[in-house]
Order: sequence, then C-alpha cells, then structure tokens
Amino acid sequence: MATQPSGDSVITSDTAETKEAADSAATEHAPYQRFEHLSTSESGLHYVRDRRSGTIRLLTEQELQDFNDPPPCAECGEQFGCEHVNCAGEPALSESEIELEVPPEWRPFARAEGLSRQDLERLKKLGEHEGEYRVISTDSPDMRTLELLLLLNYGNG
Repeated sequence: MATQPSGDSVITSDTAETKEAADSAATEHAPYQRFEHLSTSESGLHYVRDRRSGTIRLLTEQELQDFNDPPPCAECGEQFGCEHVNCAGEPALSESEIELEVPPEWRPFARAEGLSRQDLERLKKLGEHEGEYRVISTDSPDMRTLELLLLLNYGNG
C-alpha cells in the first residue's frame, strides 16, 4: 500500500477493490452454527461450546451431526420452527407473499403462524364442521397438517 509523506494511507484502485471485497464478505450472513468448535482430540472427539448457554461439550462425530438434525434456521438458529422456517423446514411466506398468494380468509392465520407455500396446500385438506376444523381429504395427513389442525382448533396458547 502506498503512503503519503505524512504517513496517511492512500487507497489505490487495487486496495479499493480488496477493501470492497472484504467489506462484502463481512456483510454476508454465515449460516448459524449451534456450536463453536474448539478442538478435536486425537481420538476424534470434538470439543465444542454451545453458543447460547456457553456449555462446553465433548461430542463424537455422530453426536455432532445429530445436534444439527434438522438443521437450524440460517437466520436465527432455532432448530424446530421460527418466524423464518416452520417445523417442517419450509420457509415462511413474507408479508408481500401473504398478500399475493394467501386467500383473504387465511391471511390473519398466515401472519400469526408463519405459513409456507406447502401449508397452503395442506389447508386445502382441512374443512370446518360444527365450529371445528377437521381433515376432509382421504389422504393421510402429515405431521405439519396435524399441527395446523391443532393451531386452528386450539390456538397457540
């Protein structure tokens, strides 16, 4: 890097490109990792620190993989459903997608529960009967369909 007689740094086109690339890399969001990997022993055990609690653990390779199944949300690290991804691992619809794709009668529910595109298909398998939602499809419902059914009938609390 060239310097002026006063000792101040001069940004040349080469250093500007390098700085721009470094700034771009710094602003990219890396996927969330539940554990900070500290070291690996000669026997293959992994020393890790839980990022939330600070607890240090000694894990085998299989245990380390098990902790990431299902993989955590890349945005917040929640593993079993959050505002970004439902418990089935499907991305939630954004506010603009809800306005465009969700039928008006389902929009409040979509906003409250974070529905995915696949959830819209699941809702077609449900119907209201005597004030309660039920599965009306002849297909066997998956776990997420049953979860939606419970949320519709009993709420989130």
